[in-house]
Amino acid sequence: MKQVNSINNNLEAIKNVLKEENNSLIELKKSFYDLRESLVKKASVEEINSTLLTIEKLATNFKKVEGLRAQLISTICLEENIQSKLESIIDYFSKNDYEIALLFSELVKNLKELVSEIDLLSNIISFQSNLNNFIYQILNPESITNSKTYSQKGSKMNKDLTSRSWRG
Repeated sequence: MKQVNSINNNLEAIKNVLKEENNSLIELKKSFYDLRESLVKKASVEEINSTLLTIEKLATNFKKVEGLRAQLISTICLEENIQSKLESIIDYFSKNDYEIALLFSELVKNLKELVSEIDLLSNIISFQSNLNNFIYQILNPESITNSKTYSQKGSKMNKDLTSRSWRG
């Protein structure tokens, strides 16, 4: 009887932790979206730093909740003699507590959405960086040819750059 109460308490704790973990993921996804929008709108550095600080706090909280979930799942696996593999755990919960199985599927969905948002943010940052490099090279042709037009004394240097430049 004592073991049944312990398992029921652990199941309730897992439900609560999964709900908190899902909420954390939703908040993280929203913060990454806000960061992306701030970057696209070229917001102030202070605004971007504020969003980054929020993301850091949310990520720290998520890590803590994730550790607690892992601990609770590990305890259930030991008590119920379940293999510590995702497939076995989901199979167990789909048979014994459907609500937890649904919370796990929501967790997976939220994780995928977060990864997608982070990938989109990464692509935007990469595009902006490439655009900045392109503009720099257009405005500073020396960076393309790596040669100077004038000597240190200011006299014109005759260089044949045709082998380095584009030919149509």
